[in-house]
This record gives sequence, structure tokens and C-alpha cells, in this order.
Amino acid sequence: MAYGFELASDEQRELLRIARATLREYADSGRIPPGKPHRPSLVGAAQVTVRLRRGDDALGEGVATEEQPLYRAIQEQVAAAAAQVERAAPLDDHVLDTLTIEIEIITTTAPIYLRESPRAT
Repeated sequence: MAYGFELASDEQRELLRIARATLREYADSGRIPPGKPHRPSLVGAAQVTVRLRRGDDALGEGVATEEQPLYRAIQEQVAAAAAQVERAAPLDDHVLDTLTIEIEIITTTAPIYLRESPRAT
């Protein structure tokens, strides 16, 4: 069963915020940050793919093969993708600030794509 919610723009921003915070926490401590959102759309069961890119280069990808709460699937796949990036170069602030986060959520109709561009330097 695929994810069946429509995400409002503020929910999309929240998921990207969760992804960025997870990336930073993973880089700093190797852990996923605690906490859980309360909105049903953010905890609904989902499968996701997360990609970390620099420009056109795909540096890491995490793919959830089983459904789990959306926010948690994103966190775990961000960590998986970050681990791939980390094998090539340390995840310091400079590297983190150049990464684009892309999230694909499998739904009952068409996938939902979210993208957060890197920070302006």
C-alpha cells in the first residue's frame, strides 16, 4: 500500500527541514535526531528514496524497501545516503552546505518529489 496523503507546502517544507536536520546530526554524531511530528500526513506509512547531490552529480542514495512512518523513512534514508557520501569525503560544514537533498515519496497515484537546494554561500 502506497502513501495516500497530499502534502501541503508547509508539510513539504517540514519534511525537507527534517531531512536537513538529520543530515547535519548524522554528520556531527553518526546518529538520527530524536523527535516525531504529530501530523498524520508526516507519520503515514510510506516508501521513499532520498538522493544527495552536488550539482548534477549524485553522491549518495538511500532507498526504503519497506513502508514505515514517512518522517522516519526520510531520516533513515538520509543517513544511508550520507554514509555513502562520507566514504568519499568527510561531511564537514562546507560539504553539507553544498549538498542538495531530493526526496521521492511513492504514492497511490504519482510520486511526490521534494527538493531542497544547497545553502547560499
